[in-house]
Amino acid sequence: MKLIGVDYGRRRIGLAMTDETGTVVRGLPTIDRKKCPGLTAALMAVIAAERPEAIVFGLPLDADDHETAMSAEVRAFAADFEKTARIPVYFVDESLTSKKAAELLMFRKKKIRRDKAAVDRIAACLILEAFLKEQN
Repeated sequence: MKLIGVDYGRRRIGLAMTDETGTVVRGLPTIDRKKCPGLTAALMAVIAAERPEAIVFGLPLDADDHETAMSAEVRAFAADFEKTARIPVYFVDESLTSKKAAELLMFRKKKIRRDKAAVDRIAACLILEAFLKEQN
């Protein structure tokens, strides 16, 4: 099953996708919300190009696995987007994915370590990997 993973943020949206078999995950270009104010249209363009069977949103939970204000924002956006895209939407705990992504980049060149879009893209990959683990 081909999936798209979304690391939703107020500044940037990290994206990743699986292959047709749902086993290999790769990053897609990050959407910068200041440069691309039409977030729904930008995501719909990705959906049209990649044709996934479902979308997986990372859900930011607190240390006690309770929902946060950002969780509510992600759920509201995802609900609206699901109506527009007409494909299933799933959620997976994204706790610490951005931190893990930054750690993965720590040993790269200085310019790459500071690339916040790369952090968001890798976080989206980690979100998809967590979802795939939950499914198995």
